[in-house]
Amino acid sequence: MVSLAKRLEERLSAITEDSRFEANVLLETVFGRDYRLSAIKGGFEPKKEQLERLWQLAERRMSGEPLQYIVGEWEFYGIDLKVAPGVLIPRQDTETLVELSLELIKNIPEPKLADLCAGSGCICAAIFSKRPDAKIFAVELYPKAYEILCENISRFGGITPVCADVTDKKIAERFSGLDLLVSNPPYLNAEEMKNLQPEVQKEPETALFGGEDGLDFYRAIPNLWRGSLKDGGHIAFEIGAAQKNDVCRLLGASGYKDISFKTDAAGKDRAVYAKK
Repeated sequence: MVSLAKRLEERLSAITEDSRFEANVLLETVFGRDYRLSAIKGGFEPKKEQLERLWQLAERRMSGEPLQYIVGEWEFYGIDLKVAPGVLIPRQDTETLVELSLELIKNIPEPKLADLCAGSGCICAAIFSKRPDAKIFAVELYPKAYEILCENISRFGGITPVCADVTDKKIAERFSGLDLLVSNPPYLNAEEMKNLQPEVQKEPETALFGGEDGLDFYRAIPNLWRGSLKDGGHIAFEIGAAQKNDVCRLLGASGYKDISFKTDAAGKDRAVYAKK
């Protein structure tokens, strides 16, 4: 087993700096999470079809396919979520937005939220896991992402999926009395889209590209959805590393107050929020 793990790690080292971690993920995917224990006890004998599958998965990774799509699920905020081509892969950076959201609704009983551009549902699922008294609407436009969203939130009774365009004024007008609007919208600009890492290019452009300057959704959502918020309600966005000042300016221009930001674990500006 050691030699198999080593061979796999060496193979993957050509494409990733995390070859040991990725090799372990693929081994667990094929042999189960307890494969090490079986190997230690001496009762581990891989079957031919398992080995064939392992190397097939490795070849997919070598071709540049994201590890998360190969495995078919990924952990986010302690929750295992389904992921597949057509949906943005949940990233640890976004946990900053979850923590911020939980802070903003901390003292509100039975809070009412909308998660805009919900994608896989990672944000709303994470929030609901800590606040099962919340009522959350998860709004996602694209069919494949919406399908995965519905599957991921099916275990959380307080989350309602909505297949709709968040930039449509008529959609925003359907909601009222919200305590929080939360969104991780597409925010890469045209130049950033040209320089994406090969595996990120496998993720849906619709979940990445935020217009020529990356700010299209930050222009649209604050204005269109302002009437959906209660007075004193909050809006919170994930942002790109250099977008804090622009997003703060756009929120101010839309009439929001008490505008502030939150950094992630690496000290980078990661979220901006404001009050109606």
